[in-house]
Amino acid sequence: MRNIPGTDEGLAVVGLGNSNAFRQGHFETSRQLLTTFFDHGGRYVDCGGDSAYLVASVAGNLDHRDTVFLGSYFNGENAAESEAAIRRLRAINGGKPLDLIHTVPEDGVPNWDVFRAWKDNGLTRFIGLARHNARYYEAIMKVMETGTIDFVQVNLSPLETEAEDRLLPMAMDKGIAVTTNRPFINGQYFSIVKGRPLPAWAVEFDCTSWAQFSIKYVLSHPAVTCVLTETANPRHLQDNLGGGFGRLPDEETRLRMRELVQSFS
Repeated sequence: MRNIPGTDEGLAVVGLGNSNAFRQGHFETSRQLLTTFFDHGGRYVDCGGDSAYLVASVAGNLDHRDTVFLGSYFNGENAAESEAAIRRLRAINGGKPLDLIHTVPEDGVPNWDVFRAWKDNGLTRFIGLARHNARYYEAIMKVMETGTIDFVQVNLSPLETEAEDRLLPMAMDKGIAVTTNRPFINGQYFSIVKGRPLPAWAVEFDCTSWAQFSIKYVLSHPAVTCVLTETANPRHLQDNLGGGFGRLPDEETRLRMRELVQSFS
């Protein structure tokens, strides 16, 4: 568990992203996945659109409405339409304020004032920005400078490290929670490490799989609150969650991990 900066509220360090099970509306598969997730201490689920309604419904069905920390997405362009969707999601989630609403910046964040109003009006507890490519970092950092943002979500792995240069240090300096996506680069990471033995020195930080290797790399950065993984396979989810337990690599080992994986590509 790591605390959301500025609060006493903790999040389990490995979360669950927008699994195909959620996107495709598979209730029973989603139920199995979330059962495994909650049974192993998971909390943060990040998804948008109809997936958010499904996750909220399944969490309630499993009696984990108070466990799940749901990150969802709205664009703020049509405030009335978005507010109606927010209220629908709140109703499914027992009428509570939403946990976290993200928007996705393109060339800027023109509707950020709408998100701030939603937080001020109690529709959501936290607001944030989420993107998966370094070309959006400048737009994200401009909002970070305003001091009005609670969360940022960016891509981070041993193969995508650009966020470590400026964005993550800024988040630490300003007390902004960081969640990360693409630890496996949409599966590309596994194609790169496939057939290669896990280095013997991975035991030094309690790592037993290549999935955990990337997850532990991400979690060893002090700015990171939670790493999001995507899978529809409960067995793979268990392995991913294992990356949140045991020792983490130090800075010297992080560099070694990064150099090793980048040498494969």
